[in-house]
Amino acid sequence: MPVGCFLDKFSPPTPNDLAAVIGPAFPFWQRLTRFIADTYQMEGEMSYGGKNYGWNLWVRKSGKSLVSLYPQAGSVVAQVVLGKAQVEQALTLSLGEKVGKLLRETPQLHDGKWLFIPVTDETDAYDVEQLLLVMKRPVKRKASGASN
Repeated sequence: MPVGCFLDKFSPPTPNDLAAVIGPAFPFWQRLTRFIADTYQMEGEMSYGGKNYGWNLWVRKSGKSLVSLYPQAGSVVAQVVLGKAQVEQALTLSLGEKVGKLLRETPQLHDGKWLFIPVTDETDAYDVEQLLLVMKRPVKRKASGASN
């Protein structure tokens, strides 16, 4: 079964397509994209990952991936890849039951733990945010209105 639901390589989904397919979980898509923009001052780009993955929002900077968000019917799947040290740090977090179990049970590969997290509620969205904070520190914002 493909990770995403938009599988036609020649038809990237529009924002309206995303909202229609994701449905009740669309606020979690919006929450995660807003968190990424606010925390890291990064925006993703729609990317086609092949017939097994389909279209996804790929968030990366300088070739380094932060997260991919895959639209599914009624949900969003966040792909987070954690290195060994990041896994050890993430295991100390107070995560929800679903994400905690995924973190503990996903095999550690040479290039990290590839977590495909179905985001269907507030706890899942919060847990993804916490994992992203383990992966990358927030960008420091410049103070506005400061004079020299």
